[in-house]
Amino acid sequence: MRVLLISANREVIPSPVVPVGVLALAGAVRDAHEVRVLDLCFEPDFLGAIEKTIGDFDPELVALGLRNLHTNAYDVGGRKGLIQNYANMAAAVRRATRAPLVLGGAGFSLRPKHLMERLGADYGIVGEAERAFRQLTDMVARGETPPTILHGENVIHSDVFPMQRLRRSATIVSDLDMLPPVARDLADPRHYEWEGTENIQTKRGCAFGCTYCDYPDLEGRKVRVRNPKTVAEEVLARAQVPGVKFVFFVDSVFNVPPKAALELCNELIARDNPLPWTCYATPAAFSPELVEAMVRARCYGVEIGTDAGTERILKALKKPFGLKDVLRTRELCEEYGLMDSHTFILGAEDETLDETRRTLDFADQLDPAVSIFVVFSDDREEFDGVQSKNRRKILEILAEEAPKRPGWVVPELALGQNHHDAPPPRGTAGPAWIIAARERWARKRGRSAALP
Repeated sequence: MRVLLISANREVIPSPVVPVGVLALAGAVRDAHEVRVLDLCFEPDFLGAIEKTIGDFDPELVALGLRNLHTNAYDVGGRKGLIQNYANMAAAVRRATRAPLVLGGAGFSLRPKHLMERLGADYGIVGEAERAFRQLTDMVARGETPPTILHGENVIHSDVFPMQRLRRSATIVSDLDMLPPVARDLADPRHYEWEGTENIQTKRGCAFGCTYCDYPDLEGRKVRVRNPKTVAEEVLARAQVPGVKFVFFVDSVFNVPPKAALELCNELIARDNPLPWTCYATPAAFSPELVEAMVRARCYGVEIGTDAGTERILKALKKPFGLKDVLRTRELCEEYGLMDSHTFILGAEDETLDETRRTLDFADQLDPAVSIFVVFSDDREEFDGVQSKNRRKILEILAEEAPKRPGWVVPELALGQNHHDAPPPRGTAGPAWIIAARERWARKRGRSAALP
């Protein structure tokens, strides 16, 4: 059966993102079905691209992957336009073919019922999709009718990529190691021409309970870790691909559990890893031993969800750390020469304007390579969101204060230098915040801004 997988994400600000989820689904079905991937990220006429690809390929099943329900600028007004674009894509599919339309991805998993109705799809997959999508494609190929909505953790059969019983050993393994490899050869090469960043996942799941976060809903609260040897070999293999110059480990939190992060770092060190990398990290598990290993493994920077500069709001957000942990994390980054980007969520959990200003003061005190400020808007339940009552005033404060401080970024106001809507200068590599912060960080430390 001919299967067309479409990545709906079109945002290039702050950076284009290789659609690992769509490529994972391609890897899950291409041993049994003919697969084509259409990445709409770089297509100026994305609706025309859909219709042309369908005309050329004549698919018997079309799947549309929805990455987000919000824009990367976190602007409230942009969300409705994003959903409308998804609806237009679905309509273009319907105009071009009578093949069944399947929806999936993190965005779909958060609002499946609404999006099924809005986009007029035949089927949808909620949550982890490799096994469920394989089940669905096989059923359609046999002329059977799958359930309208499938759940990744509740597959129909057990004969495809079975959840095998794993033998205990010194090496951490999980059911993720039983999945077929991601079909990275089907990635649009323009991703690597842009900034050379490859996305790799080392684990799924998050044990934390931060009030606003979707990761536990999407991946579960049980952390499942891939074999670190397998991940390290994948990194080395990607280093051989033309244009790949940097790795972003896209786990919700790289350094939890710490043992798994340390094992992966040691595997990268043992292989003399050629690619610099970055990741998301938490102050809750940031030790000198791990930071030293990360740097030796060629980690260049970490993105930290600090979120607030007051203990009360950290507690209200159910963050697993306090301000002392954040300060200690900053000290370790400085000590070991690791660039750090801290994100702050302003106006959450009834935060007062006084508390907002205290968070800005804390960011001043912290003085990391980059500070990113987002004004809270919860879009998990409703597309119109639950907004901070002080939203307008907070944006006014940020509009006045951010331009005075190098390294402060406000995506919604397009303030800061970590956004680019064209490929970065030739010779640069890595996520946008890395590119923007490199010179500032180098000047502060009095050393070269070149990648380590």
